[in-house]
Amino acid sequence: MASSVLYGITERVLQKLGSLADALVDDGIEAKLRKLQYALASIKGVLLDAEEKQGHNYKLQVWLEQLKDVLYDVEDLVDDVQCEALRKKLNGQQRKHGKVRHFFSCSNPFTFHLKMGKKISEIGGRLKQMVSEIEGFGLSKRACNGGVAGVRVREMKPNLVRGFDPIIGRDADKEKIIELLMQQDPPRDGANLSVIPIVGIGGLGKTALARLVCNDVRVREHFALTIWVNMLGNFNVRLIMERIIQCKLGQSLNNLDYPQLQTLLRSVVSRCKLLLVLDDVRKLNWAGWDYLRSQLAEAADGTRIIMTTRDAKVPAITSSLLAYNLQGLSYEDSISLFKTWAFDQNEQEISPRLLQIGDEIIGRCGGVPLALKMLGGLLYSKDDEQFWELVRDDDMCRSIKTEEDILSILKLCFIYLPSHLKLCFALCPVFRRGDIIYALPMAYLWTACGLIPLSNEDRTPEDACNNYLKELWSRSFLQEAWQSGPSICFKMHDLLYDLALSVSTEQIDCFMLSHSSQRIPERTRHVSLLQTVSSGQLKENEAPPFLSRLKLNRVRMIHWVSQDTFNTRDADSMSKCEYLRFLHLSSSSFEELPSSIGRLKHLTVLSLGGNCRMKKLPDAICKLHSLLFLSISRSSGLEELPRDMDRMINLRCLQLTTKQKSLLESGIHRMKSLRYLLIRNCRNLEVLFGGTVCLNNLLSLEIENCPRLGSLPLSELTALESLRITGCDKLMLTQLDNNESDLFPKLRFFTVLASPRLVHLLQWLLASADTLEELYIIDCRNLMALPEWLQDLTFLKKLHIFGCPQLSSMQGVGLLTALQELCIAGCPELSKKCQVEDGELWPEVSHVPFIKVDWKVVQSNDH
Repeated sequence: MASSVLYGITERVLQKLGSLADALVDDGIEAKLRKLQYALASIKGVLLDAEEKQGHNYKLQVWLEQLKDVLYDVEDLVDDVQCEALRKKLNGQQRKHGKVRHFFSCSNPFTFHLKMGKKISEIGGRLKQMVSEIEGFGLSKRACNGGVAGVRVREMKPNLVRGFDPIIGRDADKEKIIELLMQQDPPRDGANLSVIPIVGIGGLGKTALARLVCNDVRVREHFALTIWVNMLGNFNVRLIMERIIQCKLGQSLNNLDYPQLQTLLRSVVSRCKLLLVLDDVRKLNWAGWDYLRSQLAEAADGTRIIMTTRDAKVPAITSSLLAYNLQGLSYEDSISLFKTWAFDQNEQEISPRLLQIGDEIIGRCGGVPLALKMLGGLLYSKDDEQFWELVRDDDMCRSIKTEEDILSILKLCFIYLPSHLKLCFALCPVFRRGDIIYALPMAYLWTACGLIPLSNEDRTPEDACNNYLKELWSRSFLQEAWQSGPSICFKMHDLLYDLALSVSTEQIDCFMLSHSSQRIPERTRHVSLLQTVSSGQLKENEAPPFLSRLKLNRVRMIHWVSQDTFNTRDADSMSKCEYLRFLHLSSSSFEELPSSIGRLKHLTVLSLGGNCRMKKLPDAICKLHSLLFLSISRSSGLEELPRDMDRMINLRCLQLTTKQKSLLESGIHRMKSLRYLLIRNCRNLEVLFGGTVCLNNLLSLEIENCPRLGSLPLSELTALESLRITGCDKLMLTQLDNNESDLFPKLRFFTVLASPRLVHLLQWLLASADTLEELYIIDCRNLMALPEWLQDLTFLKKLHIFGCPQLSSMQGVGLLTALQELCIAGCPELSKKCQVEDGELWPEVSHVPFIKVDWKVVQSNDH
């Protein structure tokens, strides 16, 4: 039996309800809560049967929708009590230990007691009616066997992670496309460029093939500039122009009009041999293509465009004679890819019966890599024959002839996801198609929406999220995994994004808005608007129309990403969403956040990043005691932070940009719950903290482009595991250049980036010799050599060195016996010395299992 989403939600709510009932001492309230538990437990027993039969019974469908409403209301009730307990704890109104179980015995409890009693009675009446209707539906009790017991999750070994994962079966295709790129006189379409469309149905690996081509050293040397543009929808010429200019000049182009863009583009492409990759081209039109072609007319001879597309009309529109129709993998390559994902690589012997079943499944996949990986990931989760046969015999596991057949296989894999992963996957479309999925923001999104339990001593939201992401990756619902320091990142295949969109409304009542949306379903609880360019429909001070069409007491999430005006009045209206947990207003345009934001007592995530007009945050923001994540990063106009921010007692992640010279009065240094701190583009900042620093739980500190900052309270950050410093030369050359032996006793990851004045590696790293696992040195163009004491970093597993052209030696690297990964690029002399066999340093580095030099893997041994 596949896992049930509603069953999973019921279990979660029952657990929270039981914890609250156990904590209370008020007999009357506790008795009412117990009745809610008993009623929900009765319903839980028949849920699996109900969900299976609802397709043929409209009344049963309505009953299940009503149940979902009740579950959300019970969760809101529990959270109301917890929020009030937090408030009283902070104000010192609770008894000695401030425990929730003493809440109703505190002074003056009458009003809240009465309100909660009324809510519980109302919910209890609804549940009693629902229980009485069960018999009429003829439902029977079933036990859930779709949990996580016996489920295997694949280890993220380097050979399966981006950068080391080989693309199976595409070497011949790569060589043919490179041959087309290198042709001296290819057929022309009237301009000095030619187009190579890579055409095929979704899931064939067109994007992977294009990346394989671009990463080839011959291609890199042949073209002066390579630009990759994810189209992700309509053919956006302005986006292409901006990406070309940004790739060459590295500057922001948000405020430039078309004539200015045209002038810049001509200067960039003039007499330059370009390779332009337009990935996932859809809805290509003649006018847009002609305009782009005219803008690239001054590029040098030999300029090429690669387009990956599912649209067979693209070659005709571009007049291309070089279309490459991608086919499925060969049978042998299909077996190889399937085995990689369906079996544990450490298994000495594979069951012949499983191989036989797998062979039948491979035959239906038509050589489509995505289908092979998805089914392999599903079958890896359970290695018993009965489960494999069940998947093989399912009608949805059919032979692939069209893209619809691929989608059927993806849906089958979704059906067999555990309920907690179904809900998490359904929320993924909140982020833009093609965006990198970072673990930390995802952790707080899932937590805010109730999908991850709040932290306890054994399991934090961040750890739980990492586990969920790894499970989704293990089943290939997320792909292109890579890990940099403590961060795990993923991307999602376009077809899987489409699948997530299709299930988001049904599973989590999520509605993806556009400015043209006329109707919003009444049950909507999660709202997302992703508008990368202005629609031109909203005028200054005009409220977004969706706000008036939402049932505000239902809404838990508002995710707004739009270049249209969003002002203070709009933000004020959102404060009426009393159960709002997640509020993301990226690139908004208000000058001041309204003080009414303090009424959102359930708010867990508040993201205001990229608001350049915002000058001030209200003091009321410090009333958000449930807040776990706050981002005011890239808010370049912010003049000051509120005082006493430490009143946000649960804040775990803070990202900020400010014009202040000092953060002393903000209270950040007293945030005992803070785990992650990012300080970015604070160009006036000279002092972080002073006095007693209580950041005893801070795990990660990133300081980016703060040129005046000269010191850090290093000795106070005793829990720090990750330190990343970018573009802070004064900081790197002053306090950090000392030899204190007690610094960072737990440091595991260190990155120094864009520090041109750094000549020698900082010796204080020796203080972390017994803990440091990963060292990243990037764009330090005057770094001359790595020191001899490098050999003392006995726990070092990864060493990445990029963009250090003066670096020519690595003393002691041969003694780093724990080193698993060595990556070098942009260091000509060092790269030369690390070449296989004939390189001067090869005898010292050859013991490293994975070596990548100038973006090319030269050694890959999976130990």
